[in-house]
Amino acid sequence: MRNFLIDTDTASDDAVAIIMALAEPSVRVLGLTTVAGNVGLEQATRNALFTAEICNADVPVFAGEEKPLNRALDTEIEVAFLTAIVIERE
Repeated sequence: MRNFLIDTDTASDDAVAIIMALAEPSVRVLGLTTVAGNVGLEQATRNALFTAEICNADVPVFAGEEKPLNRALDTEIEVAFLTAIVIERE
């Protein structure tokens, strides 16, 4: 069994990778940490929680940094909305 800690901005590509890791029997996902990237921290964290939920995974999610340490945050939120990267629930 391989233990994974996944650090993610939880855009669509990351959500797919998380789903694959959670579905892999030889992998134990110990937790998800979120950071701002293609989307802001709040959205990244919601996306990670929702991704774990749809996989019925009991995995902790921890919010990390809201912005990079050494440069300005440059999200791709406009692109995210246009390509349905942002996961929204009602």
